[in-house]
Amino acid sequence: MKKHLAMILTVAMLLSMSSCAAKPAEETTDDMAFETTDATTVTEPEKESEYSLSKIRLTKDVRSWVNPESKYADLVASYCKERCNGAYLVATDEDVLYLYCEDAAEKDGTTITSQDTVFDMASVSKTFTAVAVLKLAEEGKLTLEDTLDKYFPEYETGKKITIYDLLHMRSGIPDYCNDPDPFWNISGADAADQKLSDIFLDKIGDEEFLQALYKAPLDFEPGTQFEYSNSNYHILAFVIEKVSGMKYCDYIKEIIFDKCGMTKTTSMAKGDMTYVAVDYEELVKYGFTDDKGYPACPNNCRGDGGIHSCLTDMIKFDRALFTGKLLNGQSMKTLLTDEGGYCCGLMKKETGYMHDGSSLTCATLNRIIESDDFGHIYEIRLERTGAVHKGEGETADPMEGTGFQKGVFENNVYSNEFAGIRVNIPQGYQQIPQDKLSASEIAANCDEEKDKRRELATWWDCSFYSIDDNIHDNVHFKYVNVELASSDGQTYTAEDYLDDFCNCNMTKEDGWNKDEGRETVEVGGKEYIRQVYSGYDDYVELSEKSFIYARMVDDKVMSVIWIIAFYEDADPAIYEKWFK
Repeated sequence: MKKHLAMILTVAMLLSMSSCAAKPAEETTDDMAFETTDATTVTEPEKESEYSLSKIRLTKDVRSWVNPESKYADLVASYCKERCNGAYLVATDEDVLYLYCEDAAEKDGTTITSQDTVFDMASVSKTFTAVAVLKLAEEGKLTLEDTLDKYFPEYETGKKITIYDLLHMRSGIPDYCNDPDPFWNISGADAADQKLSDIFLDKIGDEEFLQALYKAPLDFEPGTQFEYSNSNYHILAFVIEKVSGMKYCDYIKEIIFDKCGMTKTTSMAKGDMTYVAVDYEELVKYGFTDDKGYPACPNNCRGDGGIHSCLTDMIKFDRALFTGKLLNGQSMKTLLTDEGGYCCGLMKKETGYMHDGSSLTCATLNRIIESDDFGHIYEIRLERTGAVHKGEGETADPMEGTGFQKGVFENNVYSNEFAGIRVNIPQGYQQIPQDKLSASEIAANCDEEKDKRRELATWWDCSFYSIDDNIHDNVHFKYVNVELASSDGQTYTAEDYLDDFCNCNMTKEDGWNKDEGRETVEVGGKEYIRQVYSGYDDYVELSEKSFIYARMVDDKVMSVIWIIAFYEDADPAIYEKWFK
């Protein structure tokens, strides 16, 4: 979520990881066993279950399907309630448990969104790249100890970087798109925007990328720490092409798409995505998408992104991978080994593995949950982002039926009569446009189901950020429908909200401290519970101190104020003086 707010402030469009972090699991893959098949043969089509995607057909009026089998009752209760601005699937190794598709047309204007609607998988594509590299290792065509100078003799620094380092995001190479300044040796927002436009519109050739790579300084000594960087997997695509003698897209198709029967999936393609991009006008203006809001970089995003797929094909891939039909047991062990924060194209979570992605106008999630009773549970969400409209109406209003009234900002005063809030916003602050505050986009970047639920239950009423060069902060006024936010149907209190919010946004493992105090305070004549936490925000490269205030307005709505100050000595009293 913090990354989303940083995007608001910097107008930077990223291909990013989720920021709602979960503690890494302690279990290892040492005892995991995988069945394997001969890599030279094509997997035989599996016998279709009665509950397979090919047999489920949603109608215009019925947009979800739930498995009726009693043995799945607990799983259905836990996982099968989500709605999204796209397509969402929960399945086991054998059956579909839940399918939801929004009531919206595909780009042809007539076909309704379904399990076959094609989205940009964005960073979820990295799993495919990792599988391809491990397959080449199985065949003896490369080793994970190979250093990059073997494939790029001009890259002197490559003598210290192994294929294993790239797979586990431990190379130290700066991110060519999320951190363009050091990688491309440029400086300033305008230069970064131009370089990102060149990347996203495929105006940069492979040789230009490699020449920049050869000169780019490392962020740290290879192999010593984890840092998420798209450069790692873009370079792996180059390695795959050198070793296989094939284009990346052709090799991926041969060893994964064809083997899994993924007939609707492509790599390095344009014009095949069928979801409808929305709210993309600014992206077009900056040269980040084509004129329809679709990603337009089939060459530049290969390896780290650029695979286009749908629920029907993604579940085939997940099942084939995790039931041992793509890689042998040793390769799977390598794939799932967590090296300080990253496996190979997947991230370890307490219950299994996942990767998510964002490609400017859509967001994706692929999660694999290990189950004692059912083998694996697969959760796949493909969602378009921005100010999404469904039919003639907007997405569901989280405040509907609560009596909530929107606030007003006039003459530098924000007021909300419903919540009893009146605040003088000092000179030097600018209001963030409402269309930049997308609850669905924030929810899409949340890892845990309860965090997504909480964000979708939130109305972002008014937000401001400082335009003063000497101070960096922003202030947000939000309201939460507590009934929607509750994960168990029980009363959802201000304390619950603060617990969930802090656990989503920071962990001690990542250097955040939430033990700086929680107390009841009076602000503007109203009693709030105030939580303070602090840390270092890697994205904006500044120290951050956050003050979160929460109180019940009535039995349906909670008022939340979130102040983010990007300086160490921030004092909540400075901001509390604004309130009347």
